[in-house]
Amino acid sequence: MIYAITCKNRIDKWYFFRYFNVGLEGNMTEKEATLGRWHKEFFENIHLFMKSGLSQTEAKSILEEFLVLSQATPKPRVMDIFTEPEKLEEIGVFTDIKAEPRDFMLKFLDPIMKKFTVEGVENLKLLNGVLGKYPVTLISNHLSHLDAPAIFTLLYNAGPEGRKIAESLVFIAGRLAFEPDFTRLGLYMFGTLLVCSKKDMADNPSLSDVMTKINMRAFRNSQKLQSDGKIISIFPEGTRSRDGRLMPFVDTVYHYVANKVILPISLEGTDKILPIEGLLFNQAVGKLVIGKPVLVGELTKKEMETFPSSIEQISFPGGGDKKQFIIDNLALLVGSNLNKHKHGTYRNLYKGDHSSNQLISIPKTVEENIVIIGSSNMSVAIACVLANKNVKVTVYQPESDIVQQCNEERRDVIHYPIYKLPPNIHFSDDPTVCETATLFIQGTNPWDFDSVFPKIKPYLQKNKSPIANVIKGFTGSKKGLILEDLNELMGIERDRLAVISGACYPDQIMERKISGFEVSSFEDSLIPKLQGLFNTSYVFTRPAINSRDTKGVQLGGALKTIYAVAMGLVEGYFKRELGGNVDNTLFHLSNRFFNEMVSIGVLLGGDPTTFNGLSGMTDFMLACFGSDTRDRKYGYDLAYGTRPEKITNGFYGLKVLPNLINLDEKRHPIVASSYRTVIQNEDFDKVAEHLQLQLARL
Repeated sequence: MIYAITCKNRIDKWYFFRYFNVGLEGNMTEKEATLGRWHKEFFENIHLFMKSGLSQTEAKSILEEFLVLSQATPKPRVMDIFTEPEKLEEIGVFTDIKAEPRDFMLKFLDPIMKKFTVEGVENLKLLNGVLGKYPVTLISNHLSHLDAPAIFTLLYNAGPEGRKIAESLVFIAGRLAFEPDFTRLGLYMFGTLLVCSKKDMADNPSLSDVMTKINMRAFRNSQKLQSDGKIISIFPEGTRSRDGRLMPFVDTVYHYVANKVILPISLEGTDKILPIEGLLFNQAVGKLVIGKPVLVGELTKKEMETFPSSIEQISFPGGGDKKQFIIDNLALLVGSNLNKHKHGTYRNLYKGDHSSNQLISIPKTVEENIVIIGSSNMSVAIACVLANKNVKVTVYQPESDIVQQCNEERRDVIHYPIYKLPPNIHFSDDPTVCETATLFIQGTNPWDFDSVFPKIKPYLQKNKSPIANVIKGFTGSKKGLILEDLNELMGIERDRLAVISGACYPDQIMERKISGFEVSSFEDSLIPKLQGLFNTSYVFTRPAINSRDTKGVQLGGALKTIYAVAMGLVEGYFKRELGGNVDNTLFHLSNRFFNEMVSIGVLLGGDPTTFNGLSGMTDFMLACFGSDTRDRKYGYDLAYGTRPEKITNGFYGLKVLPNLINLDEKRHPIVASSYRTVIQNEDFDKVAEHLQLQLARL
């Protein structure tokens, strides 16, 4: 009764402040003003609750009750430890359920989550006889502040089996989760164990000692709680995903999951209910998928004697990084029930030729033994495309330390450290891997040739397997093109050579966004073979317009990088000088740029019609106007006075182009002006004025 009166007084006081704009002592303080805006926005949710079937009075009442409870519900006692560390032993790190907030939050979330479904409830029966006898940990992807309350609510309402599991949940929670009134209420729906993240400890060095003790105490408590039949629940990503895609699982959760029964949960849609910014709820469509419980690691010999045979086991590997192996497998347990576009860091572990979540595996029968020469952004992206087939892919990288790290961590630590690589991709610094290759992919950037090719040259000459180049750009030789260098400088037969090129960013290939290539080869039979290997549900590969014009296909890819640098220079210059949008300028000049590019391409031996294909005009447009182009950004930054340190294909191409043609300012004013600025370091302001006059006269 006293509580109800207090609640009513709080509501009445809030309305007084809201409408009369004053506090107890006169003008509203900044904090009260912020609170007023918070409440105003929050009350706009009334339409959602009315849409779900509540009357206006009922909707208003539930929103008012939320505000009152969120402010009246105190922080848990565990938060006192940060001001009084000596009370850690007395207070502990566990906070139990509070019935009133739990019952209210179930009522509050019900209309919001009406469009959510729960799948896999039958898998919960596999835990019968397991809780309390064996340690169980729930893991889930993390999308929203509402994830833990959503998991509890959806399980609680999923029948007797679901309610039993929901009432057993104890979530691991960082101290910052208890700070806001808005989120704290939901955390009383279930038990929580207080922990401190690495970031929290780094941000508060004076508290690092007590935080370490808190974490140790939390882990000990978790073991006791699991023996009492509780389910420790964690979000292994460590933080919310900002785009809904799965992020790398952090290794700090290892001790909570190793040698435990894991209940995997896959969530979709909670990020749409409550956006990261704002307090307006949406009645979003979503689902919770309950995966089959799995024993990760090993139990004692005695425990294994009675362990249910119906629960599968993921055992520790015989070698390698066991911790990383377990962490990656947890991510696969969660990711296997997510939409394929939500796999994020782990997306390349799933077959791109299947709509279902089928994992890539090491093939029992290897159809092709592919060696990729050199590690680069494009070569790693191509490796992931090829891994969708029944092939073995070896990336030859001469630096042994990098090779070891890449293999242990199952990722390219230099170019794509965020992405996990499929199991049929392996790194090696041993040149003898070239002996058994049935196909070579040339993936070395031109400026790295001298560090990669010397050791493998004799193997390439002896092994007569085809070599397909996927790298764009000029080399530093007098021939200037990669296939010509392989043929004339390294003695590789022409009929073994092919080029694969197109309008593709390797970053977006890794993200599995639709991309395309065209293939050109001196040997016609190579083209369908390469098409078959490079075609997936997200990469489309076709013969080039002139399928034997390998020189033209290479020139399109090499020259467009140079003109992308030039376009960046122009864009940066005019934005700096005139401000605003300069699309008129760029698109007007694009026709001039392309015509000059084709002119140089023909001069160097390409067929003019080849430049109308993917490796010509399409790639030119992507390089000059795409959002992720490194070459255009190089020119743009240079126009603003910053010279990037990292070499790009466009920079290197400009540097070596005088080895191939005479840079005639009258015939090729754009590339000649770019050379003067980028390579000879002339003032682009003066060069730009001169170029503008030249183009006006053309």
